[in-house]
Amino acid sequence: MSEIVNVDALLATTAGDVGQQPIILNQMGSFFFAGRVARAVDGETFHGDHGYAQYFVPEPARDLPLVMWHGLGQSGKCWESTPDGREGFWQLFLRRNWPVYIIDQPRRGRAGRAMPADDAEPLIPTMEAESEAWATFRLGRWKPPGAASFFDGLRMARDQASIEQLMRQQTPGTGVEPFPDAGHREFLGGAVAELVASIGPSVLMTHSHSGQYGWVTAVRQPKLVRAVVAIEPGEYAFPHDGVPEDVSTDSDLLREFMAPQVIPAADFAALTRIPILVMFGDFIADEPDEAFGVELWRVVRERAKQFVATVNARGGDATLLELRDCGLPGNTHFPMADLDNVEFATLIENFLLERGLGASGPPHHCPHAR
Repeated sequence: MSEIVNVDALLATTAGDVGQQPIILNQMGSFFFAGRVARAVDGETFHGDHGYAQYFVPEPARDLPLVMWHGLGQSGKCWESTPDGREGFWQLFLRRNWPVYIIDQPRRGRAGRAMPADDAEPLIPTMEAESEAWATFRLGRWKPPGAASFFDGLRMARDQASIEQLMRQQTPGTGVEPFPDAGHREFLGGAVAELVASIGPSVLMTHSHSGQYGWVTAVRQPKLVRAVVAIEPGEYAFPHDGVPEDVSTDSDLLREFMAPQVIPAADFAALTRIPILVMFGDFIADEPDEAFGVELWRVVRERAKQFVATVNARGGDATLLELRDCGLPGNTHFPMADLDNVEFATLIENFLLERGLGASGPPHHCPHAR
């Protein structure tokens, strides 16, 4: 299929105005998933490296839940209310009768109990300074000691209170997270694969840095992950017999960080058997740039094009959607929190509905509900 979808056609098929009626829930709750147990010689134990999941099952409910997975330096908060206080993807999809699981990955947020480790996490520039995060989030430009500026046409709320909320939702990791490290990638992707095994057939929705782990989860659970919606995924899997050309950049860090995630061709085949939607917001540079947060997304987008082309060349169904080319300009790295997040949710929903996903019954039932 084509790499760019027709947004007007998708919006024309929306399920309609979900309004602001009360949200009726059949089930809600939370639980921990996956994890490890260390046992000392004296019998002492330490439980850690688990994930945390909140679940919400509306009444009525569709048959497939959405598993929402945060990105680097974030937690499940990014799917909840927007920085300016509007409804986030949590509520928007519940109103459309989608069951929702919002997770904190192991070693983050409410899943912060990490197993003891001797190695230190290498810092990514975005995590070192908020001026770097400002560029990586694609809000605008900021070079201290100068003042931060916004891109013209930005669809993120720009009042001080909203920006305060956005910047304060960042949270540190409590243990090592991969730089480019296949072992840690398998650890995090495998943890969510255990979650999927417990809740059944699901749609996996990743954001940013969790994109690389989502490919692992889909490969680990090929019968249960029915689709992947990857919102600005940072890294990509490629088959060992189809590694793409390097993306030219002067940044040694990005060359290492954005290296192809090479997996066996037999594993990659699992990604060709499910619908995959890769989506990008606005303000991504077309030319090389010395600023890390700017050059990052130029390189990522080129890798995304290679990934989608590779999946489709092997008979898959991968779609690359750039919002600015389809009538939705001005989005940041957090389109699920931008001012047009309702329209953005509609694009995702219709992609899934067009592929026969999200039927009205039999409804999803969380196996952990008591």
